[in-house]
Amino acid sequence: MEGVFLTLIGAAIFSQSWHILGMYAEGRTMGIIVGALGLISLSAIVLSPVVLTGQSMLIEATVLKTLIALWAVYALAVAAHGIWDLDERAIGFYSAFLALATLIPFIYFAVNLEPRYGTSVWLGLSASTLILTILATVVFFYQAFMLSILRLVSGWFLLLGGAVIGLIGVGIVSATIS
Repeated sequence: MEGVFLTLIGAAIFSQSWHILGMYAEGRTMGIIVGALGLISLSAIVLSPVVLTGQSMLIEATVLKTLIALWAVYALAVAAHGIWDLDERAIGFYSAFLALATLIPFIYFAVNLEPRYGTSVWLGLSASTLILTILATVVFFYQAFMLSILRLVSGWFLLLGGAVIGLIGVGIVSATIS
């Protein structure tokens, strides 16, 4: 579940970065790609956990499913913006909520996972949630306040951050991180 989610959300963030950097001729292309990835990532909620096992798996699974649902809704909101050319500020303000909501799983994973699951799982999930928190914060400052000076900064943060999150997801799916 974690690896599939991180791979899909990493790809969605990567695609959104192309739109912010101006590499798509129109927003509909980005909207279709991100919308499809958002819908597929919603299906990751029903998949069984791949990495997390043990006594406290119920708590970790609930935290992960909440995180997946929040980021899937974000991907669908970005898709709606791209397809119907809606106002970007709404995505920016949702990103503020998303940054705070993603900070909670980061703190939970950073404190609780390492003694139970080992260093690689702890580092993979903690790092990915930290990167997601940073990306949501950057999108908030760029799109909510329409600071044009942050366009390239947020675009490159999303581009590199999406790639790193996708690579962490691929590492979890391929059992490199286990």
